[in-house]
Amino acid sequence: MSQSTSPDQASSSSDSKSDDSFPVKEPTSVSKPLPKEGRRQLPPIPSPDTQLAMASEIKQRQNNMPKSGSNGHGQLFTEYKLMAEYNLLTTHKCPGCYVVPSALTPLIWHGVLFIRQGLYQEGIFRFILTIPENFPDGDCPSLVFSFPVFHPLVDSSTGELDVKRAFPKWRKSANHIWQVLLYARRVFYKIDTKLPWNKEAASLYDNEPEAFRKEVLKTVSASKEKIDEPVKSDDPHILRFTPLDPSVHEEVRKKMMSMQVSQNEPGGVKPGLSWMKPGSVQIFAREDSASA
Repeated sequence: MSQSTSPDQASSSSDSKSDDSFPVKEPTSVSKPLPKEGRRQLPPIPSPDTQLAMASEIKQRQNNMPKSGSNGHGQLFTEYKLMAEYNLLTTHKCPGCYVVPSALTPLIWHGVLFIRQGLYQEGIFRFILTIPENFPDGDCPSLVFSFPVFHPLVDSSTGELDVKRAFPKWRKSANHIWQVLLYARRVFYKIDTKLPWNKEAASLYDNEPEAFRKEVLKTVSASKEKIDEPVKSDDPHILRFTPLDPSVHEEVRKKMMSMQVSQNEPGGVKPGLSWMKPGSVQIFAREDSASA
């Protein structure tokens, strides 16, 4: 018997044959372009007048900013660096030199030099050390005495010491403030007359030693008189000296002279030797007991 075939079955049969013989690729998806309102657009180029106005505003802001030094680290870095410099003074000996930073600004240090030997012995020279704002990237600090000290390396009109002689170019990796103070102390013990700032002092030192000595004695005497003079300054950290007042200082002096710590006490330390003659301020050397 012959089987009848429906039109639907015939079409499906023909489709299956065609699928086997001619594979059909699936259509790929094509992305549609974003609408114009969704795209990122660059801002329009400002007009020349607008550009000038913007540049003027930026310049005005820069002028109003506080100066922090050319090193770019700001005031906090400078203060931190100066604290580290001041702490170095405790590890490097500079006998007879005393300094304290100003209470108004860390860029100014008040100091005094006590000269204990040499031509300038007994001299007491007050000075001000000024540190550049861009420390340590700038120039070397300047040191100015409170009055023109008669010295070949001290300006006779301003009292400034020739610091650049020792530090022609300040190197932050090698130079420190304690070296400036040590140099200021050393110039009073080792006189240098090459390229002097005070030509008269240099000439007397080289050609007329006695005349130079007389001028130095005048400077030393003047330093003693000026050290007791009242200092006109609002800075509470400035160094001030007052004459010895027995009613104020004698009791403290006695306590210092009688202060002794027993070796038997916990943490006791054996008292050290005194290099001062009892009852005076004269310095003397202890005689060797073996040779006595």
